[in-house]
Amino acid sequence: MKLVYFLATAILAFGETTVAQSLSPEDITKMVDKQINDLNPYQALLNDPDPQRSLSAMTIMLESGDESLRRMALEFGLLSPNATVKRAAFEGFLATAPILSMKFDGSAVKDSDFASSITREYSGTLDNGTGYWRVPVGPFLTDHKCYASSIDKNNCFITVNSDGIFLTPRRFNGRAVLSDTGTLEGSGTVYQVDETVPFTVQLID
Repeated sequence: MKLVYFLATAILAFGETTVAQSLSPEDITKMVDKQINDLNPYQALLNDPDPQRSLSAMTIMLESGDESLRRMALEFGLLSPNATVKRAAFEGFLATAPILSMKFDGSAVKDSDFASSITREYSGTLDNGTGYWRVPVGPFLTDHKCYASSIDKNNCFITVNSDGIFLTPRRFNGRAVLSDTGTLEGSGTVYQVDETVPFTVQLID
């Protein structure tokens, strides 16, 4: 019985290996083409020559709950040369309640309080002079026209207006702009640190 079991197992393993190795380069090319073609209709909607239709498609895709569509729409919007589209994409992204990873460049900061000010908030970490916070975006505060953080739902964390994007979580006050690469870039003041600290927030994975 043990011999029969061994032979049966070996045959199944060989069969699985054969199937796994049966994909030719042509087969893989066809699979890749199909995957790309499946996404093309959505890309076509985003690239609609009518700006309003394009913006509507991006907004719907951001709100769809489908992670692939959300990523595609977010990348399209944040990399757009159109400031209105960039802002709409960013605000649509905030509405999904993401967790923002704030990266502080302390390489040129001489204030000795920088390290402790970073590590005492938002489970902050420090690596070779670079500080990191992870701050979850909370609800939109209609009266204040801003987004709170889910840690402090009564005060503004992110405010977006014509002057820029203002980030004001507890013990930090900064202003940023959306760069051409879809990243938030700016500078601000950290609690008890006398110098201005540059920071970035990566929005596209």
